Amino acid sequence: MQNGRSTFKLSGMDALYHNTDIVEVYDAINTSREDFDFYIGELPIAPATVLDVGCGTGTFALDLAQRGYMVTAIDPAPQMVARAAQKDTHGSVEWVTGLVSDLVSNSKFDVAIMTGHAFQCLLDDTQVFTLFNAVEKRLRIGGAFWLETRNPAAKSWLRWTPEHATRPIALGGDRSVQVVHELLEVKDDLVTFKERYSFNDQLGTLTSQSTLRFMEFDELKCIATKYGLKLLEVFGNWQREPLVADSPEIIIRLMKDA
Repeated sequence: MQNGRSTFKLSGMDALYHNTDIVEVYDAINTSREDFDFYIGELPIAPATVLDVGCGTGTFALDLAQRGYMVTAIDPAPQMVARAAQKDTHGSVEWVTGLVSDLVSNSKFDVAIMTGHAFQCLLDDTQVFTLFNAVEKRLRIGGAFWLETRNPAAKSWLRWTPEHATRPIALGGDRSVQVVHELLEVKDDLVTFKERYSFNDQLGTLTSQSTLRFMEFDELKCIATKYGLKLLEVFGNWQREPLVADSPEIIIRLMKDA
């Protein structure tokens, strides 16, 4: 670290999810509950079994457990899982570091949910194939898999610029952080951007470079069908409106067929 500035770069979203300083303020930065509230409204009655895919710091998993659901939460980032487990003072969730394919094959769930646009971290078809295949094998017959991805037609990345930066976010104890995005490249369905986390203390500025995939709906549906997951519903936003050309989201419900 020099002059209070530190730069780290890893592939994909790894830097963002593996840096302890950012993991510790992740919840303060990500306070929106639109997706959580949407999915909670779609769940079967507790105590159904729920798999939280890409659980991050565990906010959603812990909320579900408090509502009486039997929750397994999994994420490939050890720092995220460690933070989530630390918050779970009652041991109400089974925390797993890894991918869905790492779960024992006889695990069976009523619902699997992938929140926070985590699906977009899968940058090639092989990763998507592996996810769908693993989820299908671990859902009960009739079980649902919910996920969302940003609609590529809406081109949300055009707003990932310093001019659209939000105000600094209070972290408590007079600490704050401002998150600034900088679009670097759009190539086919992959969007690469930089994020700068500017703290007002000794941490200075931390920088990560990330890439997300913006899959078309028809392609996503085709792959899901290939792996035994039938499309039941699709929405274009968290208000459950239909998917149209300029919808910001593609929110889908897949079902394991008999």
